[in-house]
Amino acid sequence: MVASVGWWGVTAGFLVLTAALLDVRDPSALRAGYGLHELTVAWLARPAALLTLGTGLLLALGTRWGLARHWWVLAKLALLVATVVVTVAVSPAMLDYAVAHADRAGTPEYTGAQRVLVAMAVFHLATIGTAAALSVYKPTGRTATTWRRIRRR
Repeated sequence: MVASVGWWGVTAGFLVLTAALLDVRDPSALRAGYGLHELTVAWLARPAALLTLGTGLLLALGTRWGLARHWWVLAKLALLVATVVVTVAVSPAMLDYAVAHADRAGTPEYTGAQRVLVAMAVFHLATIGTAAALSVYKPTGRTATTWRRIRRR
């Protein structure tokens, strides 16, 4: 849970940074801002994402909740996997583009890339927040496999 809270905090910072950079037109300021974003993804977000996924799997396998006994655990896993994929696979390419093409600030293509980065930050906050809420509230409901196992006993 600590790793996911840290990841959520870093992502909140990304949202503020990427939203602030929407109005910037100076290429050197854009390179610096998105360069900071890249560095933070590499050294904070990516490790926190992988740590969150790893500890989540260990906790699911080592507790009474199990990995596939309750639907909310599977939903949380799906949310985290989707978010990790975006963090590891998509974010670096978008940030590389934002840094490399900062001299095109204000063009529709560049503005579109900037908006994608803002949308990705919002997506991350929503998915990490939803996964955390599922962990805290643990809604009732078991998976169909668990119900079949219970009925067989």
